[in-house]
Formats: sequence, C-alpha cells, structure tokens
Amino acid sequence: MNGTENGAAALPPEDVLIPATFYDGTGRILQSGWFQERVIEGLAARLGLQYVLQPADVARDYVVAEAVVARPSNPARLEGLVLVDLPAPCRIDIDGQEYECDDTRAELEFSVPGTFRVMVRAWPYLDKEFTIENPA
Repeated sequence: MNGTENGAAALPPEDVLIPATFYDGTGRILQSGWFQERVIEGLAARLGLQYVLQPADVARDYVVAEAVVARPSNPARLEGLVLVDLPAPCRIDIDGQEYECDDTRAELEFSVPGTFRVMVRAWPYLDKEFTIENPA
C-alpha cells in the first residue's frame, strides 16, 4: 500500500506543508498560511520579518513573546458625541478622514447632518467602529 493506509503515496518530508505566521517588530502579523518548511526561512529573510510556526488570523491576532495571541478588545466607548476610554495614542477615522489623538477622550463635532462612520485604531487593540447619526 505504498506506506499509507489509504493507498496514497506519502509526501516527501520536504513537501509537507506546515503553518507559519510572519510578523514585524511590533508583533503585527503580515502573512499567515501553510508553507513548505524549506521556504519559510528564505521567505522571512526576503520579507525582513520574524516568524513562528503557528497558524494565525491576520486581522484578530498578533505575536507576543513568539506566540500567537488574540489582539485585545478596544476599550473605546461612545457617550453621546464624546469618545471615552480611548487608548492613547490612537487614530480616529471619520468617514475616511484620519485624526491623531493623544488623549483618552475626544469630543466629536459635525458641521453637516448625516450618518458618520467613526473608527478608533490603536495598535495592538482591535479596531472599533461606531455609527453616529447627526440630525439636521
């Protein structure tokens, strides 16, 4: 049976795929997937990244002490038109316009009525999105 129970030929060890996650100096994951072991080190060197032999969710995980862990929840909250408990520093994106914020709270003002998408970003926290209705 060619060395396997189902009759299929076994892959040579160098062709077996293993999970690898590539990350930068802040732990931000830039790529994760299954690779041949022989290409992992070369890929890391070419990209200038570190790696761990673990699978990861690029959007929801990061690497700490050479281990893939879940990114923490963003503590930001919206009270009326005030963002509170902001991780400082952070970036606040309002409908595509980005603002730097070094404080733990930010008062929002809108000059026109409408619905606005507000996103709070601060690494390594997960992004947090709010929808704000500004009446006429």
